[in-house]
Amino acid sequence: MFEFFLFINPIGIYCYDIEKQIQDAINELGVEACYHFIPITSMNVIQDDIMRRRKDAQKVIDITRYTIATNRALQDYHAIKLAYGNKKARKFIFALQQKLSDDCSLYSADMPTIVAKEIGLNPKNINAAKNGNYIDDSIKQDLKLAEQWNVTSTPTTVIFNEDEAGSGMLLEGPLKHDELIDLLASKPEQKTLFPDIFANKHLRLI
Repeated sequence: MFEFFLFINPIGIYCYDIEKQIQDAINELGVEACYHFIPITSMNVIQDDIMRRRKDAQKVIDITRYTIATNRALQDYHAIKLAYGNKKARKFIFALQQKLSDDCSLYSADMPTIVAKEIGLNPKNINAAKNGNYIDDSIKQDLKLAEQWNVTSTPTTVIFNEDEAGSGMLLEGPLKHDELIDLLASKPEQKTLFPDIFANKHLRLI
């Protein structure tokens, strides 16, 4: 049984790809797994994403609009989690990222509402869920977990194998499909916490 914690920028480049890679690998192998989205944001996370998009020759909105879009997506995620549960919240983020993965300049103020309606959510329920202290408390809990595991960039993937004793594995940056397949499919007696395929990645135990 594998447990994934995906620390992501709510609208970040690479985040959509890594989420899809993990879902595809789990489905392909038929392994038991659960995963959690931990969307986090900070000025460093935002600036890193803008730089990555520029390197990919994408059009980039100004940093003020980008910051507003990121924080809006973060709040909507936690509101949907309260109103509809984790699965719907993950579906919302996944759908929003899919639209922005290749061009964040497509973002508009009404895009989150459009995405919510496309996956069958009522924007009024989402807005109502933003009242009170739940949203801030939920965001703080995620940030506390990121600090506990010293997560400073997105995407970062933390993997636990409940069938093996020992610590979890933390990997920063994008993951390749073949790497995930090799990691998840290897037999327990053949598996180490530092597989050779990750030798060149920023990897550590937690």
